[in-house]
Amino acid sequence: MKTPATHWRALTGAEGPSVGGQFRQPDLIPRAAPFALVAVVAAAGALVPDGHVESWPAYLVSTALLVSCAGGFLLPWERLPRWSPVLVPLLHTASVLALVLATGAASGIGLVLLMPLIWTALFHDRWESVCVVAAVVVVQAVSSVAQATPDVVVARRIVLWSALGGLIAVATHGLRDRIRSSLVANAALQAEVRELSLARERERIAAGLREGVVRKVFDTGLELHGTAAMIGEGPARTRLLRCVTELDEAIQALRQSVFDLGEGPEDPEDPHGPGATGPVAPETH
Repeated sequence: MKTPATHWRALTGAEGPSVGGQFRQPDLIPRAAPFALVAVVAAAGALVPDGHVESWPAYLVSTALLVSCAGGFLLPWERLPRWSPVLVPLLHTASVLALVLATGAASGIGLVLLMPLIWTALFHDRWESVCVVAAVVVVQAVSSVAQATPDVVVARRIVLWSALGGLIAVATHGLRDRIRSSLVANAALQAEVRELSLARERERIAAGLREGVVRKVFDTGLELHGTAAMIGEGPARTRLLRCVTELDEAIQALRQSVFDLGEGPEDPEDPHGPGATGPVAPETH
């Protein structure tokens, strides 16, 4: 099951820069489907019985550009230049221009220009948003001039779409930056929590070893010392003392691997603490 963070990374590019990552990231179909649906509806709207196509060549050009835009999702982006992904929203913008020229000013198709603008603001870099905003303004100017729109209206459209495109781009990129910062902070917090949990687990293991394994090994060493003192000189005593020495080394190894994880000051009065030495063999006579 994918976490919501996957969707945020797709929006912010938090996984790191990659050529064409906008068209290859997780959950691509749910993200691209709404844009594709609006584009298809806008193109098909001119063909309904009440629709009106003033220029079929322009309509065919618009359809061809839209198909090219869709085919951009299948390109081997890792082999293309880093600037190449901006061509996809620019192709979509050109497709809208051809569709506006094909259907006329009264069709209302010009609002579809918001689609490449929003897509670029959500999933591309800032400079790419600047390119698309400029392309949208050019589309408005060209379509207005082609339809013999008064100069005042043309100027008004240019100013309006420049302001609207800049607002969408600035606001969206600012939101992406805040989400990216939140993801970084959340990752740092999770790493800190993992470290704290690991430290607590080490402390628990160290306490368990000190209260269980180490104490039993220490007591066993004392018992072996006492047994060695009782049996006198001989091979058996030598063998017992060798076992005691090995137990002492095992205790020291446990202390070095566990108790050095952040223990407090050593208590010289604690015979079983980290600073305590192993059992001392009794003097032989």
